[in-house]
Amino acid sequence: MPWAGSVPRGQDYVPDDLHNCDLHNCDLHAGDHTGGRELIQGVPVGRILGIPLRLDWSLGIIFWLLSWGLATGAFPDLAPGSSESTYWVAGAFTAALFLASLLTHEMSHSLVARSYGIEVDNITLWVFGGIATLRGEATEPRADFRIAIAGPLASLAIAVFCLGIAGALDLAGAPDLPITMAVWLGSINGMLAVFNLAPAAPLDGGRILRAWLWKRRGDRASAALSATRAGRFFGQVLIAAGLVQFLIGAGVGGLWLVFLGWFVMTAARGEETSVRIAHDLTGVRAGDVMTPEPVVAPATLTVAELLDDFVLQQRCSAFPLVEPDGEVSGLVTLTRLKSLSADARRTMAVRDVAWPLAQVPTATPSDPLVDLVARLGEAGDGRALVFDGTKLVGIISPTDVSRALQIAELRRRGEMRPR
Repeated sequence: MPWAGSVPRGQDYVPDDLHNCDLHNCDLHAGDHTGGRELIQGVPVGRILGIPLRLDWSLGIIFWLLSWGLATGAFPDLAPGSSESTYWVAGAFTAALFLASLLTHEMSHSLVARSYGIEVDNITLWVFGGIATLRGEATEPRADFRIAIAGPLASLAIAVFCLGIAGALDLAGAPDLPITMAVWLGSINGMLAVFNLAPAAPLDGGRILRAWLWKRRGDRASAALSATRAGRFFGQVLIAAGLVQFLIGAGVGGLWLVFLGWFVMTAARGEETSVRIAHDLTGVRAGDVMTPEPVVAPATLTVAELLDDFVLQQRCSAFPLVEPDGEVSGLVTLTRLKSLSADARRTMAVRDVAWPLAQVPTATPSDPLVDLVARLGEAGDGRALVFDGTKLVGIISPTDVSRALQIAELRRRGEMRPR
């Protein structure tokens, strides 16, 4: 069963670098999120109503499996009498319509989110269905509920429409194959809606559960944690059910449930971590955790000069670059220098391999840290620069964020005084 839903952008970025940082911006690696890479990448293919659409390479797997299963199994059994090529055309066409229905599901989430002022980063279709990535969260339970319920309602509407088409075709005496196609599309969209209503994050039902608990408790973080715990349990149930099916001979269907359960459980765990981070960083500002007065390097240096005069002399792995007029123009990290040959290091200007300032996350000392954390994975190798007006006053690395989280955890345990 494919899965469709929405997630807030950046929610899976959790710095895992716990090294100590003393003396300026002296961190040695950029953290990763929840111990792994992003599961879904996707290739941009255009926009729909202004929302970027991405297709993951794994989408081809589900398209092929659906086309093959329908053309060689379901359609010949339910609507016999057509040629093999006809079944393949019908199977591919039906599979494409199903993927379009997944897109409609995600568009419903996205359009409702936009009506509440939440920007939609993109919609990605992949092997397990679709995901709408949102730049923000609902600010009240009612909005949270409406954004979540929009997708299942769209799938139910498609199911009713397709089944109605099937009924009309049957009354009109149409051939069995188009009727079967409509019935299959209606049934699968109905199943998709019901599955997504399971009260377990990150499924839509988990979002609905979160909204209900949020309204009841008045605490969004507590509601979100309960929904993610339900998601982890539901993922374990899917894995167990898939293993049982596989052992009794269900084959691919059982393995599909196992992988789906693993994804739900992993996503729920990552969301639980992000909720805890957001809660722990509430009230923390960028200026509270930044490393002040970062070591800067002239942008006119060659890479070799930077290595000799700065990298080997300072306990730092990231340097803001300044132009001759004193303007900060970018950020260079050791990660950016690794791939250069010895000859290139001697001749190439460091500004040519640095992150341009426009691509580096920036903040002011008063900006909430939790908002900045969501942007640390975009560029700059996990770093951000802090400006007071036009003056560079600090740098933030995954190490700084991790230290803030460790301190918050100690305070939560009562081992440190509250701020």
